[in-house]
Amino acid sequence: MENLTKLKGTVAFKDRIFTQDEIKQIRQSTGLLGISFTNCPVKDEDLLEICELKKLVNVTLENTNITDRSLQYLATLPDLKYLFITNANILGHGFQYFVKHRRLDCVWVCDTRLNNETLAIAAQIPKLSTLRIDGTLVTLEGLMAVAVNPRLGIVANGLFTPDQIELFEQEQRRLAKKKNTVDPQDMEQALARLSLFFEAMTVWEKYAVQVGFTHDLGVKCNEVFEQHCTYKPRRGYRPENLHYSDGPYYTYLEHRIVDTEQVTKNKIYIFTKDQIDFQYRFILMKKDGNWLIDEAQTLDGGWRKIGL
Repeated sequence: MENLTKLKGTVAFKDRIFTQDEIKQIRQSTGLLGISFTNCPVKDEDLLEICELKKLVNVTLENTNITDRSLQYLATLPDLKYLFITNANILGHGFQYFVKHRRLDCVWVCDTRLNNETLAIAAQIPKLSTLRIDGTLVTLEGLMAVAVNPRLGIVANGLFTPDQIELFEQEQRRLAKKKNTVDPQDMEQALARLSLFFEAMTVWEKYAVQVGFTHDLGVKCNEVFEQHCTYKPRRGYRPENLHYSDGPYYTYLEHRIVDTEQVTKNKIYIFTKDQIDFQYRFILMKKDGNWLIDEAQTLDGGWRKIGL
């Protein structure tokens, strides 16, 4: 007979009906960090038992019999970071129990009855960076209402068009902007600087593909940074730590500018997206009358430094 009391790490169950005794056995597996139920008719009472495993970091519940009550139980898991729910009788009111949760970062709540009201509740989860809502009742109006949360990334395959998601992201940036006056000449010069840097780095990477890591490659990279970037230590990043991307895209070839923001008279943000729609923010500083690139960031539950 299978021993369910000594499970460790992450376990996945599929197409299985559990007895109450088996659920209690799983509860004894205190070494579990992740658990997945797919096509298993587990219910709220079962989740109440499972949530005694306080070390759980990720939980997957696909085609189960849970309701919003299970969200209340799941919110008691202090280390829960990833929660994947698909095809469940969940409205979403249970997300209210996560509004003080300090770890939950990624939630799928696909093919559920999540609506505009309960989306707004989920959007209040403090550390939430990714929310997937395919197959829900959320409308564009409800989506736009949560644009006040600049950290939240929405995935909604088939529910909204790419243009609608772009509109949502643009509204997030608009609401997050400081209300400062834009100097058109400054913005034009900053945009030109970033474009020249993208072009120069693409030329450099094409050269790198041909020659590999040579002394000359480092010299040429330094030249690009001296011309287009602020001077400061960049430990772990180019040009101090050389790396390059192969074609066809290279690092910056497919970046397109989607927005700008003049933060102060000497600081500008330029927002871009790459070929797979990841979002980036380039920080440009005005030094001795010239706009130079200072840093690059990516949107990942907030803006995170990635280097140039």
